[in-house]
Amino acid sequence: MIKNKPFLIGCIIFPLILIIGFIVGFVSTVGKSMGGTSTKVPTNAWLRVNPSAIISDYNEMQAIKWFGSSSNSAEDMARKIRSAASDSRIKGMLLEPSVIQTSYPALSEIGLAIAEFKKSGKPVVAFGESFSQGDYLLASYANEIYMEPSASAGLVLEGVSSNLMFYKEMLDKLGIKMQILQSGEYKGAGEPYSQTSLSDGTRNNIDAVLKDRYTILLRDIAARRKMSIEDITKVFETREDYFLHADTAKELKLIDYPMGRTAMLAKLKLNDDRLLNIADYSAAEPKQAKNKIAVVYLTGQISPNTGNQFGSQNMISASKVKKIIEGIRKNKDVKAVVLRINSPGGSALESEKIYQQLLSLKKDFPIVISMGGVAASGGYYISCASDYIMADEATITGSIGVIMMIPETEGLGKKLGLRTQTLKHGKFAGSFNLFQAYSPELLASLKRSSTATYDEFKARVISARRYEPGTIDSVAEGRVFSALTAKKLRLIDDIGSLDAAIAKAASLAKIQSYSAVNFPEKISILDALKDSDILKMRQAMRMANDPAAEMERALRLIPAAGEWHYLLPYKLD
Repeated sequence: MIKNKPFLIGCIIFPLILIIGFIVGFVSTVGKSMGGTSTKVPTNAWLRVNPSAIISDYNEMQAIKWFGSSSNSAEDMARKIRSAASDSRIKGMLLEPSVIQTSYPALSEIGLAIAEFKKSGKPVVAFGESFSQGDYLLASYANEIYMEPSASAGLVLEGVSSNLMFYKEMLDKLGIKMQILQSGEYKGAGEPYSQTSLSDGTRNNIDAVLKDRYTILLRDIAARRKMSIEDITKVFETREDYFLHADTAKELKLIDYPMGRTAMLAKLKLNDDRLLNIADYSAAEPKQAKNKIAVVYLTGQISPNTGNQFGSQNMISASKVKKIIEGIRKNKDVKAVVLRINSPGGSALESEKIYQQLLSLKKDFPIVISMGGVAASGGYYISCASDYIMADEATITGSIGVIMMIPETEGLGKKLGLRTQTLKHGKFAGSFNLFQAYSPELLASLKRSSTATYDEFKARVISARRYEPGTIDSVAEGRVFSALTAKKLRLIDDIGSLDAAIAKAASLAKIQSYSAVNFPEKISILDALKDSDILKMRQAMRMANDPAAEMERALRLIPAAGEWHYLLPYKLD
């Protein structure tokens, strides 16, 4: 009998992954060397923009067109749409979004490109069988919106929300006590683990941000559909049905035509043969100026590098930033840097390391921050190493505070019949045994460390934003802010798009002619596989056989567990 099946499976599967990865990488590399498999543009073509699922700000992986895959990022789509605006072969655009998930600022970047396309005089039409709110927001940039008239289709407009899960009662039943150590009255990251509802201060702070986002949502739909704020507000707040069917959506001026896709194509005198998917469209390379503005996309939680390239796209680490900075310094044409930050923060120590790297870079280049969907806590911390901070109007920022959470499972151990005994030499030896109560001396020490870490965060903000030390608490304490409020409070300098941030960087560098160059440089799937730590993946499989080790691992995966974090814990939709 084979006793260690996961290990055996791992020995079989991982070599196969490496082989497949090598083949994919080889084919991709050969394809590039042979000029790829560029799709022929049809006569009188229309560009079909059909994003689905998650849309990232930027895709760090090279597209593998041999396998029908291409990047689905806001940067990629905006670049191709702008190219199509001046491409005489492209006569129009069809938007067909499908259950897209992305940030409002990312949608705005695509929308700005669509607006440029429309200025060329070419029509933009949108069609949907069923529109999610994200789908509709993208479709609203079109000149005309068509929608499937079937009773089984529908348009959903929900508004904005933030849903939080509270674990305290469950943890109490399990015998787990979460020790919350934080600095910042409104930080709130520990409340789901220590309370059954939000404190009044945290709830009011989050609600204020949601209201600002709601105002932007109503304003933008009303403007694009030529509706009054009162009419669009009624749609969100007084309609009877969750799903808006096509006829109702037409009456409410949300769409133009209740019509199936085949009928729509016939009306537009189009057919599928004339539609060119954006994934297959090769954007023309714009004329490059000698002077370059480096645009660095930093997306995801701030965390030490695990050595796995597959997970690094949604992670910001000091080692990743260091590699990017090395690439910028090697490019002698770079005159300024724009950091496009979309991060709720994360590790306090990693944030500090990145901050120091950016300070060093700022000695040689002007640095402008362009905030995406969220640039809060650690995301705001690293922004303080810049010359200028610009945010999208839908950005969430702030959250100046610090937190650590450590689970104490003495009660759970007793329920399971587990007992521990620690032999030690030294006051703090064996302090973090999950199955024993933490000493008052340890908790007091951690609280002092929390205060020191929080003071360092406030010092960074005081230095960057020129606050008086006695006034910093009015914008700190873990509060989050919309971009409009953040500007009033001087946490940011201005509100604007990524292009506006690039123009500002050029101005600081005193250059008028420039081109943007993106970082990090895209890597192939083969390179990602080579850099991945397969041994750690195999070790994780072996750990699954040890229930105690697996439980400890799960507890330590709780956000901000066992390490100081500058972290915004809420997802605001």
